[in-house]
Amino acid sequence: MMLDLIDMVKKSGWWHKASCCIDSHYSNMSGIMLTDHLLAVAENIEAIFAQTNYGFFAELFCALEDLRLDKETVKKELLLVALLHDIGKTQHDKMLHIIHPLNQKLVIKRHSIVSVYAAMEIFGQYAGLPEDEKQRMYWCIEQHDISYGLYRQYKEAGIIPGLEKWKKLNDKIINRDGAGLMYLLIFKLADIHGHANISDVIWFYNTVQQKYFKPLGLYLPIPVESDMR
Repeated sequence: MMLDLIDMVKKSGWWHKASCCIDSHYSNMSGIMLTDHLLAVAENIEAIFAQTNYGFFAELFCALEDLRLDKETVKKELLLVALLHDIGKTQHDKMLHIIHPLNQKLVIKRHSIVSVYAAMEIFGQYAGLPEDEKQRMYWCIEQHDISYGLYRQYKEAGIIPGLEKWKKLNDKIINRDGAGLMYLLIFKLADIHGHANISDVIWFYNTVQQKYFKPLGLYLPIPVESDMR
């Protein structure tokens, strides 16, 4: 089934457009296409879940279990998120507004919103994928860059999001303490292809642990760069 889902993405018009689009993490002369980035992040997801239960990853998978998340289900959903998260870069335009496909609000036509449209077009009518899994994937795609935006806000203005901000983000994905954010936390470990500086990922983990997990009595291990490279 997983191969069928991946095949649906790769046979879509969205994938074809992405295969003709230079990855924005690199120069126009690099020859590295957007699909190369999507595949690299998917490979990173595979590598994360193939880790032996040692060190940081042993603790991460224990935290996953404590949050009543099924490891194989999370892996499957994040693999599809990886293949789709930036696919909307072929049609994004921050000068325009569109209707948000999940909450019907008028929003800037950011690439993450367009990527949700792509995911819904590809999987929306597919009966082989449960609706709750689709919704988790859609919200993960929509929110995949939020931690970087919050990190930039912190660097520019010293603003550190509190528990309510993280709870709102968590509950969009799964309305259960810590479970939704865990999806994004794992995804950010993988979405480092083309990123020379990953200090935003470390900040994300530290801030979520201090401002959300710890006050709720939940445990979150903190990675170092060698866990991701």
